[in-house]
Amino acid sequence: MSMVLERRLKKLEDVLLPKPRPPVCMLSEPASDAPAAAWTEHRRQVDQAKARGDFLILLVPMKPAERPRTKKGVTYCGTELDALLVKTSMLPSKLGNKSLLDDVMKNLSGNVIRPMANPEAVEEDG
Repeated sequence: MSMVLERRLKKLEDVLLPKPRPPVCMLSEPASDAPAAAWTEHRRQVDQAKARGDFLILLVPMKPAERPRTKKGVTYCGTELDALLVKTSMLPSKLGNKSLLDDVMKNLSGNVIRPMANPEAVEEDG
């Protein structure tokens, strides 16, 4: 094969072949008053996940209005629901979408619910 064809084939493979996804590791931070041994174990687990190259999600205390944030390759979430949504967005799709979260979102019903007047309340007012 000529060099030009090999380069073009390589570019096509890079675009078409699925990219490997790093494993996802979710950990909960110990309570602030937890013993030092619990914090040491937590730090050990975080270090091991980083060393493996895992996508790390840490469940930490946050204010209710705060959104998940990412710093230095670690995503911090305040609720388990936020952490599960982030994790689901990192998992591969089973239906050919961008992620497993996209599968879920596209399978939701498309019914739009809007406010409607209650006929009984309208009659009472009128």
